[in-house]
Parts: sequence; C-alpha cells; structure tokens
Amino acid sequence: MDPVTTGLPRPAVTVDQVVAMAHEHFGVEGTGVELGSQQDRNILLTTPGGTRYLVKVSNPVFTRSEIEAQNLVMRHLAARGHATPQPTASRGGEDIVTVDVDGVPHAARLLTFLPGEPLSAAGAPWPATLAEIGRLAGQVTAALADVTHPGMERDLQWDLRRGESVVAERLHLVADVARRGSVEAALHRVTADLDPVRDALPTQPVHGDLTTDNLVGDRDHHGALRPTGIIDFGDVMTSWRVAELAVACSAVFRHEPHRPLAILPMVAAFDAEVGLTDDEIAALWPLIVLRGATLVVSGAEQLAVDPGNAYAAAALDDEWAMFEVPAAQDAAVMTAAIRLGLGRPVARPAAPSSTAPMVRALAGRPPVVVPLGHDSDVLWDGAWLDEGPAQEAHALDAAVSTALAATTRFGEGRLTRVGANSRDEPANVAVACDLRTASPVTVEAPFDGVVSHREGALVLAGRDHAVVVRSPAAGSPAEDGIEVTAGDALMTTDRATVWLTVPAAVVDRLPPRFVRASELAAWRTRVLDPASLLGPPPQDGPADDLLERRTGAYAPLQGHYYVDPPQIERGWREHLIDTSGRHYVDMVNNVTVLGHGHPEVAAVAADQWRRLNTNSRFHYAAVAELSERLLATVPDELDTVLLVNSGSEAVDLALRLTRAFSGREDVLCVTESYHGWTVASDAVSTSTSDNPRADQTRPGWVHAVELPNAYRGTHRGPGAGEAYARDAVAEIERLAAAGTPVGTWIVEPRNGNAGAIGLADGFLPRVYEAVRAGGGVCISDEVQVGYGRQGEWFWGYEEHGVVPDVITVAKAMGNGHPLGAVITRSDIAQALADQGTFFSSAGGSTLSSRIGTTVLDVLQRDGLQEHARIVGEHLRRELERLAERHPLIGAVHGRGLYLGVELVRDRETLEPAGEETAALCDRMLQLGVVVQPTGDRQNILKVKPPMCLSRDSADFFVARLDEALSG
Repeated sequence: MDPVTTGLPRPAVTVDQVVAMAHEHFGVEGTGVELGSQQDRNILLTTPGGTRYLVKVSNPVFTRSEIEAQNLVMRHLAARGHATPQPTASRGGEDIVTVDVDGVPHAARLLTFLPGEPLSAAGAPWPATLAEIGRLAGQVTAALADVTHPGMERDLQWDLRRGESVVAERLHLVADVARRGSVEAALHRVTADLDPVRDALPTQPVHGDLTTDNLVGDRDHHGALRPTGIIDFGDVMTSWRVAELAVACSAVFRHEPHRPLAILPMVAAFDAEVGLTDDEIAALWPLIVLRGATLVVSGAEQLAVDPGNAYAAAALDDEWAMFEVPAAQDAAVMTAAIRLGLGRPVARPAAPSSTAPMVRALAGRPPVVVPLGHDSDVLWDGAWLDEGPAQEAHALDAAVSTALAATTRFGEGRLTRVGANSRDEPANVAVACDLRTASPVTVEAPFDGVVSHREGALVLAGRDHAVVVRSPAAGSPAEDGIEVTAGDALMTTDRATVWLTVPAAVVDRLPPRFVRASELAAWRTRVLDPASLLGPPPQDGPADDLLERRTGAYAPLQGHYYVDPPQIERGWREHLIDTSGRHYVDMVNNVTVLGHGHPEVAAVAADQWRRLNTNSRFHYAAVAELSERLLATVPDELDTVLLVNSGSEAVDLALRLTRAFSGREDVLCVTESYHGWTVASDAVSTSTSDNPRADQTRPGWVHAVELPNAYRGTHRGPGAGEAYARDAVAEIERLAAAGTPVGTWIVEPRNGNAGAIGLADGFLPRVYEAVRAGGGVCISDEVQVGYGRQGEWFWGYEEHGVVPDVITVAKAMGNGHPLGAVITRSDIAQALADQGTFFSSAGGSTLSSRIGTTVLDVLQRDGLQEHARIVGEHLRRELERLAERHPLIGAVHGRGLYLGVELVRDRETLEPAGEETAALCDRMLQLGVVVQPTGDRQNILKVKPPMCLSRDSADFFVARLDEALSG
C-alpha cells in the first residue's frame, strides 16, 4: 500500500460545527477554540459560566472499541489518584456519540478539561522535574499492567514494536537526502541492537505518549515544575512496557540537545517504580532512536496528506532534534551510562595483555606528557579561550623542541576545548592521545589485525582490541583488508591522534575525539588509555573520595557550597574552572575583585616571595606605600592605617580601638548583619544565617536596632529612613539613660549578608549624629561593599554623605590574598597605646603590602570602579526586566556589582521563597553559574562577582536565571 494513502488527515469539521455538535449531543453551549492535533480535531469549549471542556472528534479510522479503551484507561488511572480528563455522558447517556462529517460517521466525545500548562511550554525541565515525569510514567505503567480491553490491540504506527517497518515504509517521504540517509543508517543500527532482546521484552497496555506535551503541572515548594495531570490518551495501546519510557525520554532532547544523558533522572525514577529488566535496559536507547525516527517520517507523511496542518508543521523541527540527538550517540555507550546510573554492573574491557610498542624510534625514551587540563603548567592567562586548538599545537611543538616526542593525556578535560559562558557541559574530555615527534617516525602495529581506512584515519582491528590512528599520513581505502602482524609498519608521520578501543566500537563509526565528563565512565566500556602503546604510563582517574576525605580531615564546621560540589581547581577572570575543565560564571566571589588568576598579582607575589617576606616590624618601603595609597582614598581626617589579615581581624581590632578611645564597652549594631568570626566581631554579628543562635548568644554589651530595610522591614517605602532613624535614636537615648551609653556604632553602609540591602535614605546621618552627640564613635564596615564595588562610590559610606571615625576593609584588598586594614584617626589609634603595641604577622608583610598596592594599581588603571557602575547598572536593569516576567522575584537590591535578587512566594505578603532559592542555585550550577543564597531567610541570591565581570557574562547569568525560573 502506498504510505501516503495510509496518512490520517484530520476530520474536516470547523470549530462552529463542533460547538453545534456539543450542544446537540451533550447539551453544552459555549465558544470554541481549536487545539493542535496530528490526526483528530480537538476543540476547547468554554461555557458562559467559565467551565471548560475538550470536544474530541476522532479520526474515522479509529474504531469505537479503540476509543472505549481510551475512556477505560482514563477512568482507571483517575480511580488510582491520577488527574486525567474524564468522559462526560451525552443526552442519551453514552460517553461516545456518532456524528456525521461529509457522510462519514465519526466518534465524538466531551471530556472534562484538565487545567494547567503543558510542561513543554516551560522550556528545559529541571532534573527534579524529569525525575517526577519518570516516576509518573512508572506509576502509570504499573497501574495499567492488569488492564485488558480488545481496543488496546491496535495496528498503530506509534507502536514501537512496528516502528522499524513504519520508518522503512515512509522513509522516501523525507525529502532531504542527507537526513534520509541518516534515518536509514540509524534504522539498521536499531534493528541490530533490538534483535537480540526484542522477544524478551515484556508487553502490556501503555499510554503511549507520556511526553511533556501531554503532562500538565505546577511548581513544587522547591520551585521545580512537577506533573500533576495526564492528557491525550489517543495512543493507548498494548506495546512493549519499556516503550512507555522510551517515548517519555525521547521528548527530552528537543529541550536538551547537548545533554544526551539528561534522561538519567527519568530512567532512574521509572526503574524505581517498575524494575527494568536487563533486556529492557539494552533496548531503551535503540527504542529512543526508533521513536525519533518514527516521529520524523510520520511528520513528513502527515504534512503530505494534510498540508494545512500547522500543528504538524510546527512540530517538525522538534521531532528532528528528538531523532538526531540520540541517533548521533553510540548506543552501547549510552546503555552503559544508563546501567551505571541505575547501579547495575558494567563490564570494562581489559587492557591488551601483550603488545608491541607503536613507535620504536623513541629508543625507550617515553614521550613527555603535556598537560592541557585544569592542572596545566603551559596554559596561562585564559589564552585557551580564544585560541584553544592553537594553544594545544603550540604546547606540543614546544615540548618536542626539547624532547624526542610528546603526548597528551587520556581522560583529561582540556581547557582548550571549552567555552567561557556555556550553558552545557562541554565535550572536552579526551578519549584519545595526541602524539607529536621531533621528526617523522614509523608507527607500527601493536598487535595482529586487519587494516581499514575511514574518516581520515587508519583502523587496525584485532581480535580483542582495535587501534585508530588519525594522521595526514593515514593512507586510503585502497589499502583496506590488509592483514598485519605486531611490529608491521602502518605509516610514517610526526603527528597523529591515537585511540585504543574494542573492535565493536569501530564497526559502524569511529569513536569521538572528545566526550563530556559525565559520559567518560560509560565510554570507558568502549575505549582504553592508549598511553601504554605510546610509552607513558596510563593515567589514573581522579579520586572519587575527595569530598569524604575533606570532611574527614577538614572540620565540616567550615562547610562547603552545594551538596554535590564540583571540584574547583582553577579560575580565570570571572570564571571558576572544575577538574573536568568546565567554566562556571562566578557570581559570588567578591574577594577576587580583579578576577581569578590575575597575572600581575601572581607576578608580584612570585617576585616578592623570591626577594623577601617578613613582618611589618622590619623597615621596608612596601608597607608605607600601601598605607599612603589607602589614605589617598579617604578624607584627610582619617590619617592612620593598621594592616591585618582579614575582615574579622579588622573588625575585632576596630572594636578594641573604639572601646579604648570612648572608654565605653557598649556597641550598637543592626539586625541581620555579619561582621566576622572572632569573639568580638561575632558578638556584633546578628545574622541568624551565620549563627542561628545569634539572639541567644549575644553578650549584654551588644545592642541591636532593626535593619532599616524599606522593602520588608517595619517601616517601608518613602520616609522609612526617617522612621528607622527615630527608632535608633530613641534606643541610643534609652541606653544612655540606663547607664550604658553607646561607645561604638558599627554598620555596613549596605548590608551585605542581608542581600545588598541598602540602608533606608536618611537613616545613617541621623544615627551618626546621635552616636557622636552621646560621645560615641562610628565604624563603617566596608569589608564587603567597599573598594569601588558599588560603582558610584569607592567607599560605601559616601552614598550617605557621612564620614566615619573608623573604616574596616579586607576581601578586595588582596584579590584573594589574606589582607585587611583599619583606617582611622591617629588619636583613635593612639588610644590603644597604653595596652601595648599592635602587631600582625602577615598583616602589612612585604608580600601582603606589595599585593595590596598592585590591586589598587589595577583597580585604578583598568577603571574597574567605573566598569562596576556600567555593568552593574546594566545587570540590574536586566534583572528588573526579568522580575516583570517572573513573580518569584520580589525585588532587586543593591548597586554596581553588589546586588541581591530577593525571591518571594507572594509579592504582597513577601513570604520568603527559601526552598526555591536553594533549588534555583543548584539548577544554576547545572547551567554553568555559581550563585548562592544569602540573608536570614536564605531567599536572596547574592550577586557580588569579580569586578571584571564582562557584560557578556552578566547577560549569560540573566539568561540562565530566566531559564531556571521558567523551567
């Protein structure tokens, strides 16, 4: 039969005709809107009272028995707690009526309408969402296992048991020759993979189309979408049980074309409900490919018989992604990945027990190994981002200029194969080794085998192993079929890329040169380290117990970001780099103000270490130079600098100074603040996010007034600052009357840990005035917000038009080197003299001082304060635009490159979205961004990146946040 004649054009009825049918047969009136369908007519009917129904006019090719089976399954699942549309009885009491369309009887139904948006409308699903889909698919599969109905025994093209013939019969409808060839080749591979297991696959009733198009949902308390209802039961049938999972998995690739293993959470959740057999696991990836192939040929057929079907036309691009992504993968590797993900055993090939060296000319001198990964000592200053492959060639050429040969490492995540702002995990892990030699050498067969040539490579297939050598000297297919023995010459070359694999891996196509880090364990079931053939010893894989070792030896009290953190071993500018080479945009490191890996800071540190590093009691120039540079940034009355190691130490010292100067012990601070971890700085830290018992452990000499938060505090909106100031002044007066007058007022000019919350307008000058009038002094804690980060001002206090008596600063001062300072008046500093001299071993050391001066030099020379203003304003505008589309964003706080994105469940009540914030940070990590929660409610994204943050990286952050909030 001609495949075109088997196509199923939709019933030729209009919306008005369907609305009239609903009134005639079901007694329901309303207005109708057509919904998309491949082969039926679906009309959304809304009654005057707002009740919605789906009127479904089925294609006449489907029998009444088939439609009855669909109704049965909907009722069966609803009885087990799943939300599904339900058939509505007609005037005659039937839930299926027959209507006439151009003289042909059609079945029509009125179904209850399931509210909610299809999950596909939200974009790429979170892993948690995919797990929920897999769980639901497993539950549906388990629920349908004992259902029987003759209408489920269907001759349906969506039954993957028929998939191979469906594709073969319709293949000629794919007009593009290259695509048609791709489908044909994939079909051959699918058949070969399914033949050993197809007869052992369990069959049962299935929904047949549990994709994100046919699942509606809402967000859970973590912010991830979860399926809440199932729609479209038109493909209910008996089929292979695992086909239900294959269909669900296939839909993922239109959202995640660069993450073939994104399906793993779905597979694991399905398996937990159903228990996949080994045969089903073996069949899963081939069936995913077959589902995609069925979609593309069926889509071509549908448009051939129904050219006006806009729904089918719009789906075609997605359908090609659902075929091409899985078809491009090695099915055996993907199956191994699935088995590993499910905790099933996976066999790895043994290394060759006996081989001849491939390059004898090296005379026992193994090639030098050139590292190109995170630990590379030949890649510096981010050069790999602009000219990665060229950097590889340069590094290898430099190595062979002093050695006979050089090689790269197997299993290494190369920096030279990554992008800086990348949503997806890069395919940068080498499963081959590059070989360079100082002069051409003869490459010999390491074992007996047969030679062939493909894709610019020579392939030597032996009994248990195969070698692939890609080189300009690889030869041609004219030499195919030659049998060689170990030691026979294969080619003469000075450059080659070498794979060691198993014969099965080179039958269809050759292994890739690079894979994703998440896929490496699965690829190790097909490829081995060829180092043993080239001379260097094979490289051991990374230790997988590092986190356990960390928590065993390094007190867990010190914590770490993320439950399952990437291992960060390198950085460049605003990017953090893990051991796989993946780059993450760093939105939290306000310490490395100039950016990670800054070459000038590194050069100065190396230079000074080689000259001298000693403490500030010795006489040298650097400590005076740094102190003078700091004083040049503040008003003249602040004329003295004390250098320390950290912000905590700076605050601690500042409190000692002000206590000595004022003669008073009592300190006033604000709630939700953090000032450090020493005894004194912790005492004035009121943030419960850092110390949940802050309110209980606060000593009697510390007093707190409410953070003047005009967004969610006691006083809000215009005039809030004056109201907060009145409250604070009243507290100052109360303390004085009680005999405990305030000696020190300490506050950040913008509360950092609270989420870059600005002190309400007018607050700070009034409090400064009241504190000083009562004989106290004022500390401006600039550890987090100072040093130009806010763009408009170098110091945060400048925003408020005040001049503090003491400034504390750290973090940015050393660009990651431990360095801090207290800047004050000489009379305040001198007040501590009768308690002895002050000394800090590393504070103000030769090394610290030179680094501190260099940081100031670069900040000023590169205009990073102005850069922070420009990029920060752009970033804030974009985040505010994002808030217009995402109600979870309640407010954007901050200035410059010190921002906070506050997430709330309700913009009226301001209920904090703490759990959503934590989940969002995990999702952002998967998308290539490091960002963390802050604030006592843990509902604010702290945005305080290195001040070199580029506009491109800022836009990347916003785009990924948009995606995470959407998905």
